[in-house]
This record gives sequence, C-alpha cells and structure tokens, in this order.
Amino acid sequence: MSGGERKNEINKKIKAKPNINIGIVVLILLLSIFFIRIGNVLKDNKERGAFAYVELLNLGMPIIQSQVYDEGTYAENKLSLKNVCIEVLGLNNFSYKGIIQNEISVFYNIDDNETKSTFTFNPFQVSEDSISKLPANNDSKNTQIYEPSLKKEINKSKPEILIYHSHTTENYNAAEPESSDENTNVVGVGDVLASELEENYGISVIHDKTDHCISYNDSYTRSGETVDKYLKQYGDFKMIIDLHRDSIENKAITTTEVYGMSASKIMFVNAKNSTRYDKNKELTEKVFNKTSELFPSLPTKIFTYNRGKNAFNQSKSDGCLLFEIGSNTNTPEESKVTAECMARVIAEIINK
Repeated sequence: MSGGERKNEINKKIKAKPNINIGIVVLILLLSIFFIRIGNVLKDNKERGAFAYVELLNLGMPIIQSQVYDEGTYAENKLSLKNVCIEVLGLNNFSYKGIIQNEISVFYNIDDNETKSTFTFNPFQVSEDSISKLPANNDSKNTQIYEPSLKKEINKSKPEILIYHSHTTENYNAAEPESSDENTNVVGVGDVLASELEENYGISVIHDKTDHCISYNDSYTRSGETVDKYLKQYGDFKMIIDLHRDSIENKAITTTEVYGMSASKIMFVNAKNSTRYDKNKELTEKVFNKTSELFPSLPTKIFTYNRGKNAFNQSKSDGCLLFEIGSNTNTPEESKVTAECMARVIAEIINK
C-alpha cells in the first residue's frame, strides 16, 4: 500500500469515528445526579404516608387518582413532589440568611429576631461543676399569662375538656421528629395544658395519652374510637382538643415571644367534610380571635381542608378543636409556654 493510500485509509477511520455530543452527556449526568438526590431526599425523610410517591403514581396512572386516591389520607403530609424538587435543587433555604447559614455554619443558630449577636471563642471548656444551675420557674402564676380572676371551683365529676393526640409521637426535636418520650413530645405539652386548666382555672380535664400512631394512616380511626369511648362515658364536652405539632423546617416561621419568653406559634385546623363543620368553624374562630386578642403574635391562621382524614373526628362534637402548637424545630419549652397561653384563652371562653 502506497503512502497516499495509507493516508486515505487513516482519514476514513477518523471520519468514521462517531461524534459525541457533549451537551447530551452533560444533560444525562445532571439528570443522574438529580434522580440520585431525589432518592436520598425520599430515603432520609421521616414523613409518614409517602405523599411524594403517591403523587407520582397519580401522575403516571390517572385512574388511580380518580378511583382509589383519598385526598383526606394525605391531607397533613408536607413532602409533595414540588417540595422534593425544591429540596433537591437546594432552593428550600434560598434567602440571604439561608445562603450564609449554609456556607458558614457558625451563623446557623442566629435568630431572625435578634438584632445583634456576639460570638466568643474560648480556648478552653468550662467545667460543668463550675456552673451554677438554678431550676427553671415554669409557674405561669409568676408571669403575665395567668389571670387569677378566671379561677373557679373545680368539679371533677363532670370533665369539661378532653385532650388527646391523633399523632401521639410528634416530637419537638428536628433531629428526632418522632418520639414516645412525654418530656419532649406533644403529650408533654398536653400535660401542661391540662394541669394549667385544672390547677389555675378550675376546669376539669381528661388528658388521654393513648398511642394512636401504631399505623400513621389509621391514626384518626383509632383516636376516633378513643373519643367515642369518652363521649359514651361522660356525654359531650365543652371542648374536645386534638393537640398536634406542625412540620416546618424554618423555625422563625413558628416562633414568637410572649412577655419576653420564647414561644411556639399555633395554627388551627378545620375539615369541611365534618358533618358539624359550621359549629366547629364557629368555635375555632372564637378561640382564634381570643388568642389574637390576648397574645397577638401567637396564632398564625385557621387552615381549612376540604377533606380531612375521617374529617379529623370533628363530626363527633360541636366542641371539636384541632390545633398545632409549633413545629418539630421548636423546643418543648417553647411549646409549653404556648400551652400556658392556651389555658388562659380557654378559661376566658369557658369561665366567663
């Protein structure tokens, strides 16, 4: 083979080599990373009910959504496909404060309400033995929350308030959103509400601590059976309170101050599919308005679902209330301050 023929043969091989589209390669790589991140977000998230998976199934098979899907089952779930995508893209904390906190960890614990912060770095650790520790004074009688004129003689034979928890293990700890520890979960907040009502205002309370969260999607069915048991035993109550906490990662949204104390904000929830919706709504608005009057920064809103799971059991009584005190990012102490406030609000309504 001559030199010219050899050169032509080499040129043909070079031309025969397929062209690789760099743009397509980059797109495939980005999509791969995106779906891997989606998998990690879904795997790491502790939300019960798999709402994002359900939404994906509804999109892929519309007949499932029209024939099988029950909106009420997933009414309280926050991890939608939209929220998953926002978290995957890193836009869930997209603000000047969020960017700084993500990049410089020392700024992570800055409170939005603080106007000045001082950071001190010590080259040594202080011994625990050298710190004077005084017990916290949690007696609301020593604060402006308590109103002694509202106290009446308690009648234990006829309970006026029933407190229970459909989601009993909801916990006030961002790292551990579910717990059976009553010192840190919604049950502990319910204890404070119950004791404040009885000891400070003379309102007889039943606080039921039954764990209704053995299976999340059946929680309202089990808690409904609990409510039925007490209705059968005692007749109706002036208020039947299902006490929850919300799930919001930005603590600033669910935190406020009450007379200089850090407190969890409160949101009220109604279900339009309750057969007693009008009465439930009337009571919720009365409690919301009184809370706004006494503690203006405490309530956030009344959130109404078209369909709540089992109507959140609100069809069982005109006195049904569902409220969410704080979020998983709030502390138990902040939420217990709010429980003290709500005891005052309830006493203002019942005892006047």
